[in-house]
Amino acid sequence: MNQWTIPKRLAIASIVMLACALPAAQRSETEGIKETADFVKAGGKTSKSIADAKSEIQNTLNAYNALVTQPSKDMKGDYKKLLKSVKDMNDKVTSARQEVSSMETVGGTYFSGRTAAIKNIQDASLREKAQQRLDDNQKAYSGVLTSFQQAGQTLEPLRKELGDQITYLGSDLTPGGTASLKSRAEKLNQQGTDVFAKIDHALDTANTYFNSMRPTKS
Repeated sequence: MNQWTIPKRLAIASIVMLACALPAAQRSETEGIKETADFVKAGGKTSKSIADAKSEIQNTLNAYNALVTQPSKDMKGDYKKLLKSVKDMNDKVTSARQEVSSMETVGGTYFSGRTAAIKNIQDASLREKAQQRLDDNQKAYSGVLTSFQQAGQTLEPLRKELGDQITYLGSDLTPGGTASLKSRAEKLNQQGTDVFAKIDHALDTANTYFNSMRPTKS
């Protein structure tokens, strides 16, 4: 057996092992980028869904005002429009909540991936810096979720009040019936203003957060 036979075989085996390992290493190095992109995309979809819900809430209040706070020339028609607006609003709100839930799932994958990646950093000071940035990022994300939650909590009293008034009008759809609700109309519209403010704050918080996570490109 030639003296170079075994070393050559070992060298070839090492090259083969390295070649096999490269795809996994490359995937690992880019996996975090993909997870970030997925997370940012989920955040964008959530923000759009919440903005759509806000639009439907505004439409619902407009339909309500057309029936209660303004002289209606077609009370039955306006009442049906209000019912449809409420249904559309509820559908959009449900869709927004589903998007938030989906975003949380994607977020869990993203943060788990970052946590795993940090453990592979050999330099202690760099690993500590990465962990601190992760902690700060998670804290900011918690603020996004809190903003969404607060917006949802503000919406619920409005939906309850609106539901009660629709039931009320369903049994007394007359000029006198709508006139008797005018004192509550101001309260309902104020609730709407509060909801819009909370939603705007939630959207601003979310957009600022997710925009900060987008890689820059020229």
